[in-house]
Amino acid sequence: MPDKDPRRSRESFNTVAELYARYRPGYPEAVVEDVVRSAEISPGSRVLEIGCGAGQLSVPLAERGAELQAVELGADLARIARRRLAPFPTAKVHVAAFESWPLPQEPFDAVVCANAFHWLDPDVRFAQAAAALRPGGRLAIVAPHHVRGDDPGFFRQTNRCYVRWGLGDDPEWLPPTAEELSPDYPEIADCPAFGSVERHRLEAVRRFTTESYIGMLRTDSLIIGMEPREREGFLADLSAVIDRSCGGEVLWHQVYGVLAAVRQ
Repeated sequence: MPDKDPRRSRESFNTVAELYARYRPGYPEAVVEDVVRSAEISPGSRVLEIGCGAGQLSVPLAERGAELQAVELGADLARIARRRLAPFPTAKVHVAAFESWPLPQEPFDAVVCANAFHWLDPDVRFAQAAAALRPGGRLAIVAPHHVRGDDPGFFRQTNRCYVRWGLGDDPEWLPPTAEELSPDYPEIADCPAFGSVERHRLEAVRRFTTESYIGMLRTDSLIIGMEPREREGFLADLSAVIDRSCGGEVLWHQVYGVLAAVRQ
């Protein structure tokens, strides 16, 4: 569901569009393939992507022959996505909020959303996705989760920075293990527009340098919302911890939840 922390805003990502394009990693090949298989995307499939960002998933979908239409809230992010999709003449990017975007008359074969569905209005998102699909079409949602890896010491050291700068209150906080994750969007079971639901989980480890990790944090909505001086102070403290205690390298363990549901 939409993030309840008032310091976070889905509009914030557009203010750092170039950083978002540079530092937000794309999706592992296994995740892309799982989305394509789960959503039954093949060359010529009409695909709607919700919240395409800078095109991290859009380009792989277009490369696989999808006739892609993407809806992106941020105009600057949409501009970057259009630039990346320029080699694909059937790909289009619309600037709009998905909840109020006028759906085209011809329905889609698949609706895909990666790391953005939680920002949508929970009273509208499933109904609007269903309305966009033909009967038998598929909704595929990708939900990345940061999970506990082999070295919890990284979190205990960096937590002090979060607490010091008012971004957290528990110096002993740890992310959940993969086994502790709850199913994503369980409410879809109560949505009559969708029938059978598949759930898959794929694990990956991301490797960051200090520079790329800090760059990625600059695209986090919580960090974007900080006052500039506080933000730079926090990121400087965090950089020092990573350089001093982690050898300038961060390993991020992630679980990608892929939910696929069939339109009734």
